[in-house]
Amino acid sequence: MACASTINLVSWVFSFFAAAAMVCIIFFLTRKKSCSKNKKELPPGEMGIPWIGETIQFFKAQRKNRLFEDFFQPRITKHGKIFKTSLFGSSTVVMNGAEANRFVLSNEFKLVISSWPSSSVQLMGKDCIMQKQGEQHRCLRGLISTTLSQSAGMEALVPKICNSVQLHLDRYWRGQDRLHLYRSTKILTFTIVFECLLGIKVEAGMLERFERVLEGVFAPAISFPGSRFSRAKKARMGIQKMLVKVVREKRMEMEGGLDSDDDDDDHQEGMLLSQLVAGMIRGDITEEEVIDNVVLLVFAAHDTTSFAIAMTFKLLAQYPNSHSLLLQEHAEIIREKKSEEVLRMEDIKKMKYTWQVARESMRLFPPIFGSFRKAIADIDMMDSPYLKDGRCYGQHMEHITMKSISKTL
Repeated sequence: MACASTINLVSWVFSFFAAAAMVCIIFFLTRKKSCSKNKKELPPGEMGIPWIGETIQFFKAQRKNRLFEDFFQPRITKHGKIFKTSLFGSSTVVMNGAEANRFVLSNEFKLVISSWPSSSVQLMGKDCIMQKQGEQHRCLRGLISTTLSQSAGMEALVPKICNSVQLHLDRYWRGQDRLHLYRSTKILTFTIVFECLLGIKVEAGMLERFERVLEGVFAPAISFPGSRFSRAKKARMGIQKMLVKVVREKRMEMEGGLDSDDDDDDHQEGMLLSQLVAGMIRGDITEEEVIDNVVLLVFAAHDTTSFAIAMTFKLLAQYPNSHSLLLQEHAEIIREKKSEEVLRMEDIKKMKYTWQVARESMRLFPPIFGSFRKAIADIDMMDSPYLKDGRCYGQHMEHITMKSISKTL
């Protein structure tokens, strides 16, 4: 009897645990099935090797100046306009197409915010506008856009730019049978940004120093001696030292002239720098924000503009009819000007066809491959796979890059 009772007890215990285990299995299977119904698929693609991802392939394409052709286009062909990868140690989603552009740009600060790789932030500066959100972003954008949108400011700026262009042509183009166009446009736009917008005299070696910083913007953020990022940081420190001196001198000059009735100096000598320093004097922004945004604006205005100008010349050489129409438009404006009279803003507004040429050139040859955005909410768009909170986006005219700061998809 005792033996039978023991067997019954063991049987009961076994049955209890078996039933409990079965209930748990059924529960978890049901839960997993339920969750799988709600979980949406992530974009197709390949994550590459752990930690590094496809960053090496990205840098190889970038070094050859074939980032879209060698990196993005093959993956778009294989996976479609939206695909996942891993760049700069983070999960990344790449998006392509005008519809994606509109979606991202129309949802700035709602679904996405700006977010850049560590190397970019360290070299551009943590206080630049691309790192600001909300009210801080609006304040900085207002200071910059107001300066460049004021009719009086632009009216004063156009003759100064024309003078810089004439001096550049006399120095680098006159009497030359051949020239390096892209290098020439880089020198020209760099000079215009510094001398016309910032009122800072360009000295020997300044362009090379800024170019060294630019080389490290998308380099791995590893500061060992001799690395591209290490050289870029060293150059950035030199730029910082120079700009601190310039900004403080500008502040002393402006504070010393507060009682003057002549407020045209802002337009005649570095109106953009004057506007930023004025914001610093009012307490709207800090000295660090002034310096970091000057650095960012130099790169944004100089590097992209020089490329756009060079590509415009290239296309005009390929399409003689367009070249003739552009020259005709300029000849009509010249006929209305007196001898030695400089261009004015009203003349620029008449250059309708010239602006169309510039826009078409930028459409065909976008100056940048993209920028970065971070998703601050779950996103489901355009019948695409599900994009989870934490992804970062970037875009240019036709290609959108989304970069994740989360460790895994």
